[in-house]
Amino acid sequence: SLLIYFGADAVAHRFYFLPSRLLVFAVGGIVALTWKPKEGDNPFHNWFIYGCYSLLLALMAINSDVIPANIKLVAVVALSVVLVMSSNTLENKVTANGLLAKIGAASYSVFVWHQVLLAFYRYTISSHFTVISYTLFLVAVALLSWITYHYIEQKTVVWLKEKKSKMLFYAITIALFLGLTGFAGFIYKKGGVVRDVPELYINKNEHVNHKAYNEKINQFDRPFETNKPHWLVVGNSFGRDFSNTILESAVSDSVELSYIRIENYKQPQYAERFADADRVFLSSLGTDEQTVMELELICQANGFNVDKLVIVGTKNFGECNGQFYVKRNRPGYFDQKTMMEEGFLNLNERMKAVYGDRYLDLIGLVVDERGAMPVFTPDNHFVSQDCRHFSKGGAIWFAHLIDWSKYLE
Repeated sequence: SLLIYFGADAVAHRFYFLPSRLLVFAVGGIVALTWKPKEGDNPFHNWFIYGCYSLLLALMAINSDVIPANIKLVAVVALSVVLVMSSNTLENKVTANGLLAKIGAASYSVFVWHQVLLAFYRYTISSHFTVISYTLFLVAVALLSWITYHYIEQKTVVWLKEKKSKMLFYAITIALFLGLTGFAGFIYKKGGVVRDVPELYINKNEHVNHKAYNEKINQFDRPFETNKPHWLVVGNSFGRDFSNTILESAVSDSVELSYIRIENYKQPQYAERFADADRVFLSSLGTDEQTVMELELICQANGFNVDKLVIVGTKNFGECNGQFYVKRNRPGYFDQKTMMEEGFLNLNERMKAVYGDRYLDLIGLVVDERGAMPVFTPDNHFVSQDCRHFSKGGAIWFAHLIDWSKYLE
């Protein structure tokens, strides 16, 4: 599990997949099953234990990128093992505080509830906390955690200790397992679609692979083959968005599209594609002057005129679509606008000033005088499903807003 954790290609795989997260549970299980201390046993010196304790607090309290996130998780697990095996040393007024001990005993319930409540609050109400909302959040977590700890966790322990209740406990556990797994299987077969969402072209009765729209760009990672104008898009998920916009545009049949992921474009096998391109579009989340300069060097090295390089601007449509979607069926639902997340507008203005005519200002096409961005297209579709990337509706709308003719010259 540890090898799988460090070997995972994506952060999501490390975080969500059971094989990579099993190590956290397994280490705790090994300690519980094998560590049987005798009176007075202490495997570590006190100075080492308190050093580990301090480091553990620092890892959890300090938000720093000095230590990579994947190393942090393993370090927290290892330090926790040291503390579990040093309980006698930590029995003092600070680390053995009665209130902290009770919170620790119910920590699993706290862990489960805090994330659920946090997610729903941010999705439906706001991404920002006030003193009042944060206080209410803590009270709700404490109350629900106490209820589940007292009436589920503790009742389970009692059931297991009473032989007469064991069979009932096992029967309920198996029934819940089968029921939840069956329900999850049903949702999976439905592709996660349980109701119509016309704002995203989603119909629950149509068994459609909704990832296919964004994944189709991978088939365009290929050399140019026709005599049409050659348009090369270099980028990440924003490049995928811009490619979809080209494919939804009136010029899609007039040009040949090729796509290169931004982490790969420096590889020598792509040199010919740059040499054959009539236009190169750089579209990447976080594009700055350094990113542009590096691509310009590759273009020049492969004989492409950098005057034909187009820097596609950044975009942002708020922080969370849930806060807009929750207002469905209310007056003015489709007229909602939102302010961009911090930094996007400033980056856009700076890049536009630096690159002038070579900069495609996507934000400028739709932003109003207050700096607010539309949430929905004129035909009532979400511009973005996640406030950053184009939905199908967003790609279609921007395909009509962009003046493509100047890139065909």
